[in-house]
Amino acid sequence: MNSRTGERILEAIMLLARRPDRAPSSPAPAVFRLARRLLTLSTVPIMVAGLVVTQAPAATAADSKTDLGVSLPFYRRGGDVAAGHDKIFVSAGDRVIVADTQGSITDTITGLPGVTELALAADGSRLYAAVEGSNQVAEISTDSLAITRRIDLTAYPCPSTLSLSGSRLYVGYGCSTHASGAVSLDVSAAEPEYTQIVTGLHSPPLVAAAGRTLVVGDTNLTYGNLNIYDVSGATVNLRAVVIGSTYRLANLQDLALTADGATLFTAFGFPYQFDSWDTATAAHVRSYGAQSYSHAVAISPDGAHVVGGRSRGTPVAMFDVATGEETFAYRNPADEVLPGGLAISGTTVFAVLRDLSDRLHLARLPDVTLAASSLSLTAPSTSTVLDPLTLTGRLTLSDGSAPGVQPLAVTRQRSDGTVVSLPRVTTAEDGTFTITDAPQVVEALRYDVTWDGNSSFRWSRAWAWTTVVKRKSSLTVTPPSTATALDPLTLTGRLTLSGGSAPSTQRLAVSRILPGGTETPFTEVTTAEDGTFTVTDTSPVGGIVYYKVRWGGNSIYEPSQDGSNLLVAKRQTTLTVSGPEKAVANKQLEFSGELDGGGQLPSPNAVLTVHRTVVNHKGTITSLLRNVTASDDGSFSFTDTPSGGGEYTYSVKWAGDKTYSAVEGAHVVTVRGQLG
Repeated sequence: MNSRTGERILEAIMLLARRPDRAPSSPAPAVFRLARRLLTLSTVPIMVAGLVVTQAPAATAADSKTDLGVSLPFYRRGGDVAAGHDKIFVSAGDRVIVADTQGSITDTITGLPGVTELALAADGSRLYAAVEGSNQVAEISTDSLAITRRIDLTAYPCPSTLSLSGSRLYVGYGCSTHASGAVSLDVSAAEPEYTQIVTGLHSPPLVAAAGRTLVVGDTNLTYGNLNIYDVSGATVNLRAVVIGSTYRLANLQDLALTADGATLFTAFGFPYQFDSWDTATAAHVRSYGAQSYSHAVAISPDGAHVVGGRSRGTPVAMFDVATGEETFAYRNPADEVLPGGLAISGTTVFAVLRDLSDRLHLARLPDVTLAASSLSLTAPSTSTVLDPLTLTGRLTLSDGSAPGVQPLAVTRQRSDGTVVSLPRVTTAEDGTFTITDAPQVVEALRYDVTWDGNSSFRWSRAWAWTTVVKRKSSLTVTPPSTATALDPLTLTGRLTLSGGSAPSTQRLAVSRILPGGTETPFTEVTTAEDGTFTVTDTSPVGGIVYYKVRWGGNSIYEPSQDGSNLLVAKRQTTLTVSGPEKAVANKQLEFSGELDGGGQLPSPNAVLTVHRTVVNHKGTITSLLRNVTASDDGSFSFTDTPSGGGEYTYSVKWAGDKTYSAVEGAHVVTVRGQLG
């Protein structure tokens, strides 16, 4: 997208912001933040959050993030933070939340409708809060947390921005377009008098005061100026102006001055960077950290570091003021720093974060001015439950020096969030280290290793995941050498666990698959302590019968299955036929017989075929007689009347079935009669 296209988009958003029917009660910058937020949400990469824990811990060198218990939509002001007097103060809607220096919530100051910016007295004894909803500035004792005074600003409605220099409080105010401005008052006076500094601005300006300098920043969506005033005398005199259009500065979010007031730092919505300015000449000094939408800026007490807050990605970053080098980064793509939501207490940065659900959190980032350290940790992608697991890593210091022997804390986290501390490990002189464990559960495990840092280097943490898989198991099934349908048969087998562990008694599922695919489950069998088992069955048919045995596994071992094809022989069948041995032609003959399946009755109503073969002087003639049905006991009978002489052979056949083999029986009768 070229610069002209970007300007046109910006102008369109500005026009929308100026329409009172669209947002009558919201300041114009909120509309720009809406557009910016929508763009940000559409491009947020999916990443693992950075160095964050889900609750504020006890005193620790590690970063932490505390849920403040409130939500603040992006179109509402608030989320300013002030640090001092061993307390952290955060404005949040209608209250100021109080936390200790570990980030843990300790109290809440209520009765502050629409509270926005905060300013802390140099000695930390008093906190001033801009309260838009009541057109007041509240003075609060930081000891008792009581509101000791409410300073009326009805003549300067909707006070929203504050800066305190000595006893002089500067207030940016304004409820409607082009009716905004800045005033100052002496808070040491019982009845303060107001000094108008500027009026007729588009929207409430940001103010910052230190030393002899006051900066009033125009928060126009269009290019806004930075008016730099000299406040060393009895009157306020304009010293210099940073022309917004010259540097294409739009949607001012935050200001910060060095303690002497000589250098100004800014966070504009556009361009996407932090900038420093010489307050004597309004000259641009340096840019820092071009990346994403800038929200907040703060200066370290020694003036050597500038901390910037952004909309997601890397919401907090610190830079060397002199060189512009990034020296610290807090990466958490799900959160954004609120405008004005940065404060520095000693070497600890406090940042007010808003997540994707508008929930507010207080991030505590200690020792940010120390040199960096880094940890690496490598784990195998998969490991086996109960087997030794080895992870390796290295502690590295930013100056390249050898860390020496350093203690590291190690934790293991389960998928349900349960965290267990493991024995601490120490690095070798070169910073390398090894962690050993024997996972007891099958799931994805996260191992965290943390170095608390020292007086020269900041703490660091690394983590690695491993997927713990079950141990192997195996089943073997051995069939008998021979088997016959309807006769009992026995299969044997063994369940074996990896590592040689005795399975103890385990239940096995057994099924039989007959020729044709019909599968029949059996009653479960149970192994002996050593894993051996037997399966007994009586196959109802002959042919290839498949026996399948399966163990379902458990929380430690994988399931296993085996099977065996068994050739089951059909039962041998006999068929006897009885009748006369001699006969006379044209006389009826009676025959009887029996079908037997080796002591078992074949299928009831077995149908037998009867053939008659006659051998005489005419040759050999074979004829099919009527079928015969065997009785339930296997017996049968039939009759025939020979028409002539010869040797008659009566053959009776049964085709068999799935269980019994085919069989044939015959009887020969010599028939005397007239020879042809």
